[in-house]
Amino acid sequence: VNVFLLIVQTVVLTGCTKYQIIGCAGQGGSAQVYKAYVSCNPDDVVALKIQKPAFPWEFYMYRQLDQRISDKEVKLWSCYLYSDCSILVCDYLANGTLQDAKNSFAVIGKSMEEVLCIYYTIEMLYMLETLLGVGIVRGDFKPDNLLIRYARNDFTTDGFSDRSGPWHDQGLCLVDWGRGIDMHLFPDNMEFKGDCRTSGFRCAEMQENRPWTFQVDTYGLCVVVHLMLHNSYMEIEKKLSPEGGYIYQPKYWNAELWRNLFTKRLNSGPRANDKKLLQDLRESFQDYMSSDPLLIKKLSGLLVKQRATLGA
Repeated sequence: VNVFLLIVQTVVLTGCTKYQIIGCAGQGGSAQVYKAYVSCNPDDVVALKIQKPAFPWEFYMYRQLDQRISDKEVKLWSCYLYSDCSILVCDYLANGTLQDAKNSFAVIGKSMEEVLCIYYTIEMLYMLETLLGVGIVRGDFKPDNLLIRYARNDFTTDGFSDRSGPWHDQGLCLVDWGRGIDMHLFPDNMEFKGDCRTSGFRCAEMQENRPWTFQVDTYGLCVVVHLMLHNSYMEIEKKLSPEGGYIYQPKYWNAELWRNLFTKRLNSGPRANDKKLLQDLRESFQDYMSSDPLLIKKLSGLLVKQRATLGA
């Protein structure tokens, strides 16, 4: 199929579809994301991710997610490949990132409210539990890759634990899959050695030049949780375990829920049942929230306030 790219002021023609670029929604080292109208229709909004050089791997990862996960938050519509760049066309979410939500507290000298931290921790645990179950490693689990989704209807106490009703639409969406790994392409029990070289997100295995797989994601989750709780990156220390050997733990933590999360996620062995462990941790946070309707009521109010603060 012959496709072509023509930029005339703010209009891009790609294939047989015309996109009107409205503005830049974000950029990284090798990619820019633009908000665009399809056929100049303001009711049909998409995101165009333009990567130089062309990078078809992210399109492959999105397609694997489409095939393996039925309830995905963002749909990738198409991909156009050229000799010097590629363009991904996907849903546009304009509600900001988890990094933005964290920063809205940091600018006034505060940390995120604990019930919000618990809620977003539940969402992230659910994400990684799902990804692990379908054999996908995210590889770049950071707060600026987690887009916020908001419910269309008012919150209720019902449906929180099973993510139904308004709670189905509320939550997080993981984007930017350029570092994703498809474990189905490798033999069982495959491990990797390498360093993501992302400051603050290098798991213990990377720091010590040991093999890793899903640890890169679960460590990233712990870093994000620490950022929400303390407005600082997590530093880990290696301590003697009462049972013998060593354990890793962050230098700071709060209540028993968080202690349980950090200890179990930072110290799971290579043959641990990670999916069951993620599920147990998620359910412990859900049980805590569901134990008191006032906690869910407070969470609902904070989410409404957050949406207003971020202008979503």
